[in-house]
Amino acid sequence: MDKKFEDLCIACRTGDLPNVDRLISSGVNLNSVDRFDNTPLFLASLCGHEEVVKLLLKSGAICDRDRHEGARCIYGALTDSIRDLLLSFDISKAFDMNQPFATHISSLLNDHPFLTTFDIIFEISSSQNLDSSSTNNFNEVYTLKAHKYLICARCPRFFDVLCNGEKYKPVIKINNGVPGYILELLLKFIYLVPILHMIKHNDYNLLIKLSRELEMENLTEFLNKAKHIAEPSEKSALMLENQYEFTSTAKEQLRQFVDSYIIQNSFCCADNPAQEDTIKLSQCEAYPDILVSLKGSNGISKIYPCHLSILLRSDYFKSMFLDPFKEFTTYTRSTDHYNDIGSALQVLDIPTSKIEVFELSLRYLYYDESNIPWDYAMDIILLSDFILTDRLKSLAATVITQSKEILQNYSIFEILYFAWSTRLERLEEFVAKYVAFHIKKIYKQPEFKEAITKSSQRISQRQETDTIEFTDDIRFYLLEKYNFEPEDIPFFEEEDENDNFVIESGYLDYKYDTALVQGVLQELGFDA
Repeated sequence: MDKKFEDLCIACRTGDLPNVDRLISSGVNLNSVDRFDNTPLFLASLCGHEEVVKLLLKSGAICDRDRHEGARCIYGALTDSIRDLLLSFDISKAFDMNQPFATHISSLLNDHPFLTTFDIIFEISSSQNLDSSSTNNFNEVYTLKAHKYLICARCPRFFDVLCNGEKYKPVIKINNGVPGYILELLLKFIYLVPILHMIKHNDYNLLIKLSRELEMENLTEFLNKAKHIAEPSEKSALMLENQYEFTSTAKEQLRQFVDSYIIQNSFCCADNPAQEDTIKLSQCEAYPDILVSLKGSNGISKIYPCHLSILLRSDYFKSMFLDPFKEFTTYTRSTDHYNDIGSALQVLDIPTSKIEVFELSLRYLYYDESNIPWDYAMDIILLSDFILTDRLKSLAATVITQSKEILQNYSIFEILYFAWSTRLERLEEFVAKYVAFHIKKIYKQPEFKEAITKSSQRISQRQETDTIEFTDDIRFYLLEKYNFEPEDIPFFEEEDENDNFVIESGYLDYKYDTALVQGVLQELGFDA
């Protein structure tokens, strides 16, 4: 069994939502089964983890009640709310529209009132522009806007087949008889919009022929299957199954594009880039509309050709460019850009000196890269905290909680202070759990007392509680350490400590550990 899939199954059983999210982003097959024929969705449903069930469903996990596996999930669900969720989930919904990566790519087809990121327009003039169900037949111009880099990444043959090799004009007229609505379906597929329910029966042969010419093998195979299916539930299931594959393929295509055209075309300069350099970079095969610069510790800057439409996945850049009251100079990408040979692109500065950290963040923005090396995880968190990419921040935090190397290079209290400074509750919980499970080794350490003192000083800032949050969390995980619930403790307190049941339950060890924590609090003068 694939290691990542095995990890996903474990995360679904334990309800580890951030880890499930990380593994989904890495491209794990959600609808595979473990050695007991259990899918991740079944495991999450059976164990009662509703938020994990929601994420799996939104990410492409199939729960078709007409199929054995779907019915098994529904009848095996631990709670009524999970059962209702599974029953109400409409499998005809476009799953990827609820996923950050696919949602963003699909949204790029919608123009924004304050910003235009399209850099190419297709004009299709043909008597066949109306869809095949129409009885009218007249000449009209069908206009479609797109992003050149995305077309080149997802369908390299597009311009050769449909545009006679022309790709540098801002407006391209297509007169090869392909109806405009067919080309629009093709573009929607490129942008990861589910198209199955938009295809008329008479359009399949033309779409199949065109997808073959464009060498879009997964689309051709999908259409050949879909044209023979009439049952709506089967068609929906097919769409759901294949949309996951389409999204995975898109991520791989964008990975190759980033490696070949963005990373390879980046260059270093000692000062601010000269205008001729930015003009040259603007005309490279990455087809950028913005440049990103980061200055290394040696004072040398590295410039990357990028795309504003992708950077907008970051709330920092979104606020910078989409806020109608922004102080930043209005930046509107126009299709006239390539007509102005002397134009230079806007250069944005990124506050990190580590090239590897920036490139990892860039890969996340372009294709949801989630394989973050442990030694870059903290820097990724700092950068994502600045550019406001909370999901990347969460993914990096998950790496820290699962890395053995982290605790070999950082003390547990360094991680705690880092968690406080970056507002990462998951890391705070990780530290508290670690301390609870190792309290006998830690309670005498001066760093432990210092951490409690600092936590007490944070109370006035939070204004949430009059107890010390760090020690409250430790007490919570001490309960977990000995498999107790809070309501169990009064029962044990009333029992004789010499009773075999009390001894075997682990209560005395739990009581000893809590006494160690209480002793440190008293030593520090805290009545908490």
